[in-house]
Amino acid sequence: MKKRILIIDDEKIICMSLMEGLQDLGFEVDAAYTGKEGIHKLTVFKPHVIFLDMRLSEESGLEVIKKIKEVDKEVEVIMMTAYGNIQTAVAAIKNGAFDYINKPFDLDEIQLLIAKALKNMEMRKKLYLLEKEKEENHLSMIGTHPRMREIYDKINILSQTDEVTVLIRGETGTGKEIVASAIHKNSVRKDAPILKINCGAIPQHLVESELFGFEKNAFTGAGARKKGLFELADGGVIFLDEVGELPMDIQTKLLRFLEERKFKRIGGLDDVEVDIRLFAATNRDLEKALQKKEFREDLYYRLNVVPIHLPALRERGEDILLLAEHFISEYNKKFGKGIKGITPCAKEKLMHYRWPGNVRELKNVIERIVILYQDDYIDLQHLPLEIHHSQEVQSPIGEEKDLTKRLFTEGFSLDEETQKLEAAYIQMALDLAQSNYSKASQLLGISRFALKRKMEKYFE
Repeated sequence: MKKRILIIDDEKIICMSLMEGLQDLGFEVDAAYTGKEGIHKLTVFKPHVIFLDMRLSEESGLEVIKKIKEVDKEVEVIMMTAYGNIQTAVAAIKNGAFDYINKPFDLDEIQLLIAKALKNMEMRKKLYLLEKEKEENHLSMIGTHPRMREIYDKINILSQTDEVTVLIRGETGTGKEIVASAIHKNSVRKDAPILKINCGAIPQHLVESELFGFEKNAFTGAGARKKGLFELADGGVIFLDEVGELPMDIQTKLLRFLEERKFKRIGGLDDVEVDIRLFAATNRDLEKALQKKEFREDLYYRLNVVPIHLPALRERGEDILLLAEHFISEYNKKFGKGIKGITPCAKEKLMHYRWPGNVRELKNVIERIVILYQDDYIDLQHLPLEIHHSQEVQSPIGEEKDLTKRLFTEGFSLDEETQKLEAAYIQMALDLAQSNYSKASQLLGISRFALKRKMEKYFE
């Protein structure tokens, strides 16, 4: 995608010449001749970088940059002036400018400034994602249930070894990605990147080129060699989420990599050797996929060296309330609220709800309540309808005979019942989202591509 550059200058000759030069360099460029027009084009054109003249005919560039930052604080602004001095430079930087350039300037100088500005944008994004990851790690590792304590022990053990491939399994929203991050941040590779790839979100015809790259002229449109994600992660960690969605031919190539730590780019003859650790995760029933010949048996055993099974939230007992209280505290700080806790009746409902979206769903529910209400305590009327009207989750303990009579009749099939339940959840999500696939996939915690494949399976 071309980067977009906006020029705001009342000298039309400068605008036109700079536009032509930047277009020749491959940028998408637009121009505005007043501050007001520039603000309008900021909202419509959505530039990555703005070149702003310090002295416009009707207003000061320092005033315009304040308005720019009110609209989009992320855009990088480079001030231009023929009257450069240190005072105006300092004032521009204080108002949010990335840098400062004196007229006249040459195109090489402009190109270098744009490269620096774009690099600065990428660094800010990386820092934001890193902080977000730290926050998610902190939130998801809360819980005292015995099964969670077992997982903490495994995380500690797996952090001490760099050789073992880890397969993390569990329902959507249980925190599989966070477990991978927790292992990584305590391992010898903690200073190296962890590259997270959602296998279900990549179109099947692009999976191989995205993961392993390609050589120049490997296929139509391959104008230059491209490094794949495995190569870019050299020295760090690859996290393959939804690994069960990988096509069979890519499974073969992944198996070869796990065995030899080498792969070939598309169209390449030479092996590419990289040093990475691999984590994989799935909410799919891989054993069922093996039976249907949809997942390679040898890859399954190669990935399943040390499995971690994350329990569903409904199986974690009092952890539900522990997490809810933590999320209340977190969102009180974020939104300036003062919710003190949860009433006993509301606690009972939270405990009895099945939480199909698990921890992610609980987090979203608490966030919504904290945003919408001003009361001191979360009560029944604050809970979403699906929780408020939920029936008590029955434990199979002491109910085995009733369950056997009611469920395990002749012809019972666990696979068929599981498929019916999955299809029902998909239909519910589609109804709630009014058949909007993107919204429905978010409700279900899966990618849009995975949702489409499941709909083809169940409804066509």
